Amino acid sequence: MNMNVRTNWNSRKMRWVALGVAVLIVTSGAVVLTHDHAAGVAEPGTALAAPADVYTCPMHPQYTSDRPGNCPICNMKLVKKEPAGTPAAVPAAAPQQAAPTPAPASAPQGGTIFVPPQRQQLIGVQFFDVQPRAMEKEIRTVGKVAVDETRTSQVHTKIVGYIEQVFADYVGKVVKRGEPLFTIYSPELVSTQQEYLIAVRGQKQLADSPYPEVAHGAARLVDAARERLRLWDVDEKDLAALEQDGKVKRTLTIYSPASGVITQREAFSNGRYVSPEMNLYTIVDLSQVWILGEVYESDFPYVRVGQTAEIEFPYANAAKTLRGRIDYFFPFLNAQTRTGQVRVIFPNPGMALRPEMFVNLKLKSSLGQYLAVPSDAVFDTGTEQHVFVDKGEGYFEPRRVEIGPEADGYIAILRGVKRGERVVTAANFLLDSESRRTGAFANMGAPSAPPAASGQTPEPALRIEIAEPRAPKVAGNNVRVVVHDPAGKPVEDAVVELNLFMPAMGTMPPMSARAELRHAGRGEYTGRIEVPMIGTYQATVNVRRGGVMLGSLQTSLTAR
Repeated sequence: MNMNVRTNWNSRKMRWVALGVAVLIVTSGAVVLTHDHAAGVAEPGTALAAPADVYTCPMHPQYTSDRPGNCPICNMKLVKKEPAGTPAAVPAAAPQQAAPTPAPASAPQGGTIFVPPQRQQLIGVQFFDVQPRAMEKEIRTVGKVAVDETRTSQVHTKIVGYIEQVFADYVGKVVKRGEPLFTIYSPELVSTQQEYLIAVRGQKQLADSPYPEVAHGAARLVDAARERLRLWDVDEKDLAALEQDGKVKRTLTIYSPASGVITQREAFSNGRYVSPEMNLYTIVDLSQVWILGEVYESDFPYVRVGQTAEIEFPYANAAKTLRGRIDYFFPFLNAQTRTGQVRVIFPNPGMALRPEMFVNLKLKSSLGQYLAVPSDAVFDTGTEQHVFVDKGEGYFEPRRVEIGPEADGYIAILRGVKRGERVVTAANFLLDSESRRTGAFANMGAPSAPPAASGQTPEPALRIEIAEPRAPKVAGNNVRVVVHDPAGKPVEDAVVELNLFMPAMGTMPPMSARAELRHAGRGEYTGRIEVPMIGTYQATVNVRRGGVMLGSLQTSLTAR
């Protein structure tokens, strides 16, 4: 009995070993077996069950799903995750980058470079149409408010004496011309008043003298005493009162010589001794002030006397913009800051400008009208400047230019380009390296028209418009592109495709989508495109006919 059991077990063991060897042999021959759960054996010729697809979010890789859809966190379209150890498949919507688009057989031999539209989209080439522009130079600097030195007054006494009563008794007080400031007692002034009164009485007594010389001498004494009082700043009305009353006044009132604000005071009551050399008051008229600004020496050609200037307050709840004019340009330079100082006069009726205040000073100078391009369009090597002119169909010509003044982000072009030509404003460094690699700079300045392929006559630029979608959404979008020739006639027998591309950002991979459009009539081409996520895409529309590029449109679309 035991021998039979042992024999059965050994026979079963041998059959399983043989089956395992067969499985290994068949598997090495690229035949995959599946396991039969019911019988416990593997049937040859059947495939193993494929693992389930896994979808993940590019922005949140921790989230996975076994079916396509959108991420519940950011609503981004899920991307299929490739199994480990297998090469990543190129998405069907990605731009075709396996091989660059070859240039036409009759491409220009010198003076131009060829960049396929797909590559232009990848490197971010942008264009600008050369047009006349009114150039205005704006210089922004910091200005400091200062008092107008021509409107500053100082108060002195012309006699020696003692201050008894003070009316303008604090710094900052606003006074008007003719207002009393203080009173002063002077023994010399009192004695001169007495002499004046004696001379007046003598003149009256000697007026009827039979000797004209006597009457004339008495009148001269009166005039001399009156003139001395006038030179001591005795007012005419005080002289009239003195002559009428016949009484000597103990003190003399000193009046303000100008209207303004008291900025310095040395006059104090209770008998302070004063003399003519002492400055008792400084009065400043702030109805007009100076703004002193620093201008760099490179901006000196754009600054002139009489030029209009504006100021803005650097804080939010400021008064409105004020305008003034440059009154003086100082003829020397600050050696430390390499700046020159300008003086601008500003009216200050509401006292909004206070001395020692800082403001933003703007000086504007009209330079005239020039052909202008953005500053990014000019490639400056230090000894020469050049731009890249779009010749159409993917061709660019490096062209040397002569530049003029620069203002407001634009550079004036004096020679080298014509009105209406398109220049490159982005990716200039990449085009520059390509130009030097291909030797296009050897023929710089000699434009050559891009020829058509297969001996065909090149067609003029098309009018391409993306009618839909203006603001695409994540997921499917209807696409409608309208194509017309320069005469306005619809282009009907062409192949139109739309490519969307957004570069990689951080850990997020690049996003792309592609749609081939079908002609719907009257130059309209329609289709659908899947937008993978929100963001701004570089959109390129390519129009071909018979394998020849007829036109291309580069723009941007923002998906929300």
